[in-house]
Amino acid sequence: MDHKNMPIHVEELTPRWATDLLRKHGLIDRLTTVRQIKIEEIGDMTGANSDVVFLNMGYEDGIGPDKIIAKNTPRVGSNVANFQKWFQREVNFYKLFAPNIAKNSSLVLPESYYAEYQETEDGTEHLLLLESLDPENQGDQLKGCSYAEAKHVLGALASLHAAYWDYSDENQNSWLPYTTVGLHNAKPVQNAFRAAWELYEQSVDVSQQTAQLINRAVDTYPDLLQSLSTRPVSIIHGDFRLDNLFFSTTGEITAIDWQFTAKARGIYDVAYFLTLSMAEKLDQAELASLLSFYNAELQQLGAPGYSYQDIVEDYASSVFLTFAVFVIGIVGSPPGRMAEVHRSGLQRAIRAIESLSGLPSAFS
Repeated sequence: MDHKNMPIHVEELTPRWATDLLRKHGLIDRLTTVRQIKIEEIGDMTGANSDVVFLNMGYEDGIGPDKIIAKNTPRVGSNVANFQKWFQREVNFYKLFAPNIAKNSSLVLPESYYAEYQETEDGTEHLLLLESLDPENQGDQLKGCSYAEAKHVLGALASLHAAYWDYSDENQNSWLPYTTVGLHNAKPVQNAFRAAWELYEQSVDVSQQTAQLINRAVDTYPDLLQSLSTRPVSIIHGDFRLDNLFFSTTGEITAIDWQFTAKARGIYDVAYFLTLSMAEKLDQAELASLLSFYNAELQQLGAPGYSYQDIVEDYASSVFLTFAVFVIGIVGSPPGRMAEVHRSGLQRAIRAIESLSGLPSAFS
């Protein structure tokens, strides 16, 4: 493959270049060539995070993948993504971490065929070409999941966190922040959290006690981030919810959309998932059982796990941080499914806050 002119926009892909790429990955034989590439938009899969399209592939003298997923820098609205380095994070994740996760975790990743980014005057341009997954197997954020399904997911999630337990890169990967927003961004994101909550509070009916707790979370936001950045940290997904998971008929779970990947305590992924993805409210016994199961899975995989006190406190901190992500996200969210996802997520997050058995020490 010619590496001198690597494509960074989906429109730059040519049949000749794609032929070399697919041969490199063993997806077509040396007699097969790509004849055409047709770009197909996927519903409303455009926005601040990435523009996502299908590449419908045509071949001569053989067969290959019918479809490939392409993720590209969006045409508009990528200021937040550039600020948070989402594009670099996902590209680098597939280059640096995905191979080890594929070997040492039961959590499955889509195969990455190509991952590149470059810096321009307008920000970061990136292109990812990924294995296409069956949409029939995708989780449904609005539908939610059951206790049994959540337990199955937490087993796979524990294997991800165990693979990078107590991770330290000695600042070699400057693109990988502590927590999904980065400790260095704590103050500006805190300001966004405060403004979004003040606006959202006017439109939602919450108890005075819940409102006071959320106000406390706003005031202590940097401390909440810091508490999840202390050892032991792992590589986390950062946006671990049903819409980003695919469930095979053989029980495998595949996770997509790694733009929020970060270094943090793994409980963040656990709380984020349970807060946003449960169809029904978890009672205290069910929640305790799921958290204990996750911790036991970590230990079975060779990671020391957490003390029960740490689990309870980290879970509570993560629930409030999950609420922050979604209340910031709903501000200015255009009509459509993602707006519904944000509304549903906030309702479930408030439900989780009201059900907490303990509070972050930062609130003291």
